Amino acid sequence: MVLSGKPESGGTPDVRIPKALVDKLVKGELQLGQFLGMTRERLFEYAAVGHKMLQAGRTRLALDIFQGLTAAAPQEPAFHTQLAATLLTMERVDAAFDAYQRALALDGSHGDALVGRGEILLRRGNVPEGLKDLSRAIELDPGLKKRSTQRAKGTLLALKKQAESLKAARPKR
Repeated sequence: MVLSGKPESGGTPDVRIPKALVDKLVKGELQLGQFLGMTRERLFEYAAVGHKMLQAGRTRLALDIFQGLTAAAPQEPAFHTQLAATLLTMERVDAAFDAYQRALALDGSHGDALVGRGEILLRRGNVPEGLKDLSRAIELDPGLKKRSTQRAKGTLLALKKQAESLKAARPKR
């Protein structure tokens, strides 16, 4: 960006942006964050702050941060996943599902997004698809290093136990 040193009548400097840069942004060849000169590292620093806000129960602030990050870097699945988690915390389930879908459209093997979408699918009664997502997430993290896959494993074990209890409770014919 080039700023002219001469303020306009309103007192603000005239901002001149190279046409080639604007064209790239309009064509989708450049993300907004890149256009604004934000590095990937800086965006992830903001994401860490958003995550801390979410953990601290400051969901509105976390929502603002993750909405901004998805606008600045719409091709980054992690930001869509964090936005979805924030929306889910706010009980905005449909919007959370959509954000998980966007994350998975960008990276179909994003484990956190698979777990989140799987949990929503189970909540909605779509058990086969929900189980598929949870199982896929565990396949991607067999050592259960991530909290989301630990949660997925716990959910699968609880569902298995529940199914076994129901089967055992049925009268034998």
